[in-house]
Amino acid sequence: CARLLWQWNKSLCEEADVSGWNSLHYAVYLGLKEAVSDMLEWKKSLAYLPAGSENRWTTTFHIAASAGDENMINELLKYCPDCWEMLDSRDQNALHVAIFNNQYMLVNSLLKSRKWDSLADDADNDGNTPLHLLAASIYWAHVPVKLRENPRAKKMSFNKENQTPLDVALSCIKRTTNKETISDSMYRDFANIGRLGGRETPVNTPDEIYLQRENLKHAKERETEIKGIMSAAQIHLVVATLLVTVTFAAGFTLPGGFDSDSNSPNEGMAILTRKAAFRVFVITDVIAFACSAGAIFSYFIMAINHRPTSYQDLRILWALSRVASLLQLLAMLAVVIAFVTGIYATLAHSLGLSIT
Repeated sequence: CARLLWQWNKSLCEEADVSGWNSLHYAVYLGLKEAVSDMLEWKKSLAYLPAGSENRWTTTFHIAASAGDENMINELLKYCPDCWEMLDSRDQNALHVAIFNNQYMLVNSLLKSRKWDSLADDADNDGNTPLHLLAASIYWAHVPVKLRENPRAKKMSFNKENQTPLDVALSCIKRTTNKETISDSMYRDFANIGRLGGRETPVNTPDEIYLQRENLKHAKERETEIKGIMSAAQIHLVVATLLVTVTFAAGFTLPGGFDSDSNSPNEGMAILTRKAAFRVFVITDVIAFACSAGAIFSYFIMAINHRPTSYQDLRILWALSRVASLLQLLAMLAVVIAFVTGIYATLAHSLGLSIT
């Protein structure tokens, strides 16, 4: 049906849709070899028309490479032998695209031909060569032999972030978890490539790499625990500060007031000193003040070193947090008792009201 429509009006294949794709682009994407052959036989220049927008576009050759369609690539080369050198809007060649889309079979097939050697050291807009993209991939088991041994591949080339392919591989090992990192064999390949490029890099064993990942995982867990402890400490510190303020003020504004009689030997003393309830009030107020102050001191010690470097330091942080929380609970209990006994001491003559 597509071929009949094209034969009826061949110029239709030159018209692009709203996405910037024409009939040839879709035929290449869908693998319609006969339709592609008819269009290119009619007009070879169709293969050079870009697909996409003005700022972000690709080519028919890149579309075939991203799909891993070797037959389509051969068909395009049959009519346009030089289209393998084409770049997209990001200055990426077909080898870039094939590696990025994990087309393992196509990459190995492309590298068998000598004319593809020149693509191995091409850099895109970000300065990344095909080896840089390969180093960042988590789907490849190892570096293809042809690419690893390719004399044109700039194995120590730097991208715009001043990273070589080996640096990219190392960063993947250090920053990702076990499920999201490159394979051990891939890392070894890049370490060996680094040596060939004149850079001495130790090749870690799988156990060493696993240990590095586990240490990173535990460090992240430790960091999460620390954040939780310090967040809770900030809230508790506000409560402890309020308790210190209240109990300190209550110590100088005692219930019942002070004896102001200048002729009395007890001038300036608390009037309710002889009452048991008042004495309990004073004792519990002092306990609440001391416990609150102790809790604040514990939080202060925690704030001095809130980034422990080992599990031993983390245990100390947990211990300080528990001590501070316990002191704060005691202070709250003492404040409640002080409030009740203070009310009772001043309202003892009205038993019903004091109990209420």
